[in-house]
Amino acid sequence: MTCRDVKAERMEKALRDIETWARSYPLSMFPTPDLKRAAQVLEANGMTLDAISADAMRHVLDGVINLVRDGLGERR
Repeated sequence: MTCRDVKAERMEKALRDIETWARSYPLSMFPTPDLKRAAQVLEANGMTLDAISADAMRHVLDGVINLVRDGLGERR
């Protein structure tokens, strides 16, 4: 197997891992919440939906960048 083949396989695995993760939260198991109500509940308890959403997105993007780095053969 050539170096190019190894690189291509590594990148393909990273893409498949991203696809798998993207499909891990289907609407059938995690229906879209009532975001207006969630915001009210959170705000009543000293939190904001924006802060929760930003933290969740950081988590997702950190995971994606790690998969991308793996695919590119870069160290974390």
